[in-house]
Formats: sequence, C-alpha cells, structure tokens
Amino acid sequence: MENTKLLLLDDREENLLSLKAILSRDDIEIFATTSPNEALRIVWENDIAVALVDVQMPGMDGFEFAETLVSNPKTREILIVFVTAISKETTYAVRGLKTGAIDYLYKPLDPYITNAKVDSLIKLARSQKEIRDKNRLLENYATIVLNSPDIIATVEPESGNILSINPSVETILGLHPASLLGVTMLDLLVDPLKSELRDVLIKRSYTGGETIVVEDQFVGRLRQPVWLELRIMYKNRLLFVNLHDVEKRKAHERALIDAQTAAEKARKVKESFLANMSHEIRTPLNGIIGLANLLAATPLDSSQKDYIEMLRQSSGSLLNILNDILDISKIDEGKFSIIPSSVDLRVVGKGIIDLMKFKAEEKRLNFNLIISENVPECVMVDGMRLNQILLNLIGNALKFTQTGGVVLKIDHISAAEAGHSIRFCVEDTGIGMSAEQLANIFSEYGQASENTSFQYGGTGLGLTISQKLVRLMGSELEVNSRKNAGSEFFFTLVLPDANQKAEPSKPPVSFQELPPFTGKTVLVAEDNPINALLLKKYLKAWEMETRVVGNGKEAVDALKEQTFNLIIMDTRMPEMDGFQAAHIARTQLRVQTPILSLSATVLPEEIAQALASGMNDTLSKPFEPEKLHRKIDSLLAGGTMH
Repeated sequence: MENTKLLLLDDREENLLSLKAILSRDDIEIFATTSPNEALRIVWENDIAVALVDVQMPGMDGFEFAETLVSNPKTREILIVFVTAISKETTYAVRGLKTGAIDYLYKPLDPYITNAKVDSLIKLARSQKEIRDKNRLLENYATIVLNSPDIIATVEPESGNILSINPSVETILGLHPASLLGVTMLDLLVDPLKSELRDVLIKRSYTGGETIVVEDQFVGRLRQPVWLELRIMYKNRLLFVNLHDVEKRKAHERALIDAQTAAEKARKVKESFLANMSHEIRTPLNGIIGLANLLAATPLDSSQKDYIEMLRQSSGSLLNILNDILDISKIDEGKFSIIPSSVDLRVVGKGIIDLMKFKAEEKRLNFNLIISENVPECVMVDGMRLNQILLNLIGNALKFTQTGGVVLKIDHISAAEAGHSIRFCVEDTGIGMSAEQLANIFSEYGQASENTSFQYGGTGLGLTISQKLVRLMGSELEVNSRKNAGSEFFFTLVLPDANQKAEPSKPPVSFQELPPFTGKTVLVAEDNPINALLLKKYLKAWEMETRVVGNGKEAVDALKEQTFNLIIMDTRMPEMDGFQAAHIARTQLRVQTPILSLSATVLPEEIAQALASGMNDTLSKPFEPEKLHRKIDSLLAGGTMH
C-alpha cells in the first residue's frame, strides 16, 4: 500500500523536529516546513492526506491557512489538525472547527495520544479516498451506461423483470426507459416462447459465472422486428445484460443466404441446361457419326469417301464445340483435373498435322511442323488436353488465314531439376488483331468482333478453354499480333521426363473387324430409332442376339420374360427412364446381369446417378464402335470400366 503523506507546519524548527520524532513510522511520508507559503506549494504538488498545523504563526496563522485549503477544491479533502499551546477554551476550538479542522493536539504533545490520533486520521483519510475513487468510478460507469449506443439493463434473474435500463432502448426499440421498469424482458421479444433468452432464464445457465451470448428478435419501432445480441453476466444476484443491435449484420447474413440460394439455383439451372443441351445435341450427333461409320463400311468410290470424311470432320467440329462448353463449366466449378502421362511430343505434333492438313489443303495454305532436335523423346503431360489446346490454336489460325500458312513450333528452351521448359507456338500469316481486339481475345465468346464471327464462323470458345487449360497446367497462353500481319500464340510448360515411353496409338479398326461375342444375348433400351439401329448393326456384326425396346418400362417387362447376358440402357427415355428401370431390375427383379448406361451427357452428376441406380458402367454418346466393344468385353468378363 502506498504511504500516506503528512504535512507538518510550525513556525518553530524545534517543534517540527519533535513532531517528526514522534511520528517516525514506515507507513507515512512527512513533509515539514516553517513557512505557510511553502506549505501551500507542498499541498498543491503532493497528495497530502493529513496536515498538522500550528495555530499561531507570523504572517499567516493556522486558521487562515486552513481556510485557504478548504476554499480550494484540490485541497479541501485534506484532514486538518491544529497543534497549539493555546488554552483549551471553547472559543478557539469552535473557530478551528469552523475553518475546517477536525481535531486539536495540544502542546506539549503526548507521543501516545499523538500517534493514536494520527493513526485514526490515516485510516479515515484512506477510507475517504477509497470512497472518492469508487464514486468517481461509478460516475464514469454511469456516464458510459448513459451514453452507450447499446442497451444496458439490470434484470432480476427469477422474474426477468427490468430493474434499470439506459436511454439507448428508446433509440433502438422506440421505448421510453421509465416505461420498462418492472416489465419482464421476455415481453419485449417477437416470440418469447422460442427465444434463447427464455432458455437462459429457465435453465439458469447464467450461474456458471461466464458471460452468455445469445441472439433474439425484439419488437422495435412500428412493431418491426429487430435482431439484438445479448451478452448476459450474473453478479451480486443480478443479471447485467448488454443488448447490441445486430440487425445490419443479420440483414447481411440474410443477403448472403439469399445470394447462396440464388447461386445454387442458378447452378442447378445451368447443370440442367448443360445436361439437356448435351443430350439434345449428342443424341442426333451419335446417329450422324454412327451412320458415317456404317457408310464407311460399304463399297464407296473416292468422292463418296471424301464426303464421309467431311461428314466426320463436321461432326467432330460440332462435338469439339460441345466439349469446350462443358469443359469451361467444369473448370469454373473446380471439377476439372489435369492427368499427366507419358507423351511423345513428336507424335502429338505429327498427329495434329495429319488431322488438320485437310483444312489447310482446302485453302491452299502451307502447313508445317517444326520441332527442335533437343526436345526430349517422352515427357509427362496431359496429352489429351495438350492436343485439345493445340488443335484449338491451329483451328483458329487456319480459320483466320487466307494466304500464306500456319506453323506449329515445339522448342526446347532449357532443362532443370523440375523438368524441361518446352515452348509451344502457333504462327500464322492471317488477318491479325488490333490492340483493342487483343484486350478481349481470351474472354468467353470473345471473338474479335461480331463481323469476324459472321465472316469466319466459330463461337470464340476455343481460346477461352485453351487459356483455362494452359493455366491449369501452370502456364499462361500469350499472343503477339498486328492487324493484317498475322498472329503468334504461345505458351511454355515445364515437363518432367517420362519414366517409360508413350504407348504408340493404334490405327482405327472398322467395327466389322472387331472380335465377335458369339451367342451372347443383349437387351437394348433406346428410344431414339437411329441410335437403336446403330446398336443393332454393331451388335449384329459382333454376332450377338439383340432385343430392342423403346423405354424403361418395356425393358423391365422384357427382363421379367427373359434373361440376358448384357443390358444396354439409355438413361433418358419416355414413360420410365434408365435410372428407374435399372433400380427396379436390381431391387425388385434381383437381376444380376451387367448393365451398360448409354448417356448423351458427360456430367459427373449423371454418371454418378447411373452407377448409384445399379448400372455397372457408362458410355457417353457419341461413341466410337471400338469403345463400345471394349466396354462390352469388360462387362461380359465380369469387370467394369468407369
């Protein structure tokens, strides 16, 4: 505890020495002087608790000194004791008490009496200081409560009645504080029976000593609900409640929830649109590609073979556009993966040249591949996606080039521990682009202009999907171009060496040359007559006995009548779809026959739904006969090929 400070004022030095000797103790700090003016300076600069003052002094006597102290707010709390040799007449005692003194000490001083009185005065001074400090603290608290923007209330725990509440309740709820005294806080709630505050009061969960935080809706101005956060603390058998307006935060949370709901609804609409679009395009496209395959298996002259090749290319272009749209959606939703494998870049480059040279020859353009000698034989990269990027870039270059040519360059830039830096570049001598056109070249549907799209065709999706794929591979697709001076699209990938060589691609095989499944029976459920015809032709070529039905209900009826070695089921059919039919076959008919789902969508959700309904594997339309053959072979052997 801090020492108590005492002032000793006497015009005689020997008296001060005597007092100091009597009051020599560890818990007090003594300031002594013979000058009243010096004494005034001391009390002004120090927190003096008790002053022992001589009455008779030249210049300013003790009474005048005491009056000076009492008249100043800074020093009026000092406990004054007169020390005098004057007789104990009542006149002097009354005058001393009127000036503000609380006691007298008479000379000659008795050490015991003097110490006893000083001890009592020190205790009194300390008590008074504590009271003053607490009062100041209470005044500060009162100021804080009265001016707080939050509602602050004291509440009786048993009844929930409000004992005191600050003016902020009028600002927030529009209620006058005086009108709420004695009112239970539950009456202010929108729904008292379902409130968190009611649970706190009933369960007496506040008795644990910690601050409890709950949120409730209160009735506000014009009977409008207002969300308040309540911080409840139990002390001295009272509840102290701080109510903070969280209506803005709640409104923000509601807006976020609404936005999430709208986003989820938009996502489902988008998924539904993509699924329907995929189905509506892939179903007839499967028929076009399949019929082209059937025609290619018949005797044809050279012109007819060219027509079929053009038909296949047109179908492939349409399928690429559809796949680009679906790929963009997958990437945007984070559902797209890059899967590296061993790839020979020379094979990739040559394959692209072979595939696209027909278009170049049509326009009489030079079309070349340049690969630097130090490009490694095999590297780890997602070959399918790299092929997709380069095909998009070359397709664009050929589209917008009327004279000159297009070059695909693959250059080895450097080698490091992480792998080889390989630069891929597609150069053309086409129409080029201005700086303004370049600004939007990678945005979705961002062809240079509507006139360009009309004149040269295309959706503008190719560059968008290419940029997204390049970024997924850890690089950036860049472009240099000048109006009427050609363009250069390029990107650099860091590709590690492959541990094994890439498997050489097999030449396409006619469906008639694939090995048969002699004597195996197949139930085909397909509502599209062209696709049903294609399946019959393929399966007949593979020496399989086929029964075709037009919907899921007919498939279920057929399974009740006959057993099959394999079921091929379209997912979207009238009356009963493939999912329902497969589920009934598995759960009600206890059919164990392998089921291959044919779907005109490639969305993961629909593939997952097919497997969940009891199907063993899926095949997306349009499909090549060779892929269908592999799926059938695996399922008949007891395996799956998701």
